[in-house]
Amino acid sequence: MKVIEQTKKALRFFSEAAVRLFTPTDDSYPEVGVQPFEGKPGKKHTH
Repeated sequence: MKVIEQTKKALRFFSEAAVRLFTPTDDSYPEVGVQPFEGKPGKKHTH
């Protein structure tokens, strides 16, 4: 009986991980878009 319980626990563990992996994200990050470049351009290379 102990083997059956351990197998059930292992299957539950992996199935919960699979559900979390394949569900849509619920992150609430703001959409920032493209950011302007604020800096100096690098040196030009002469090849």
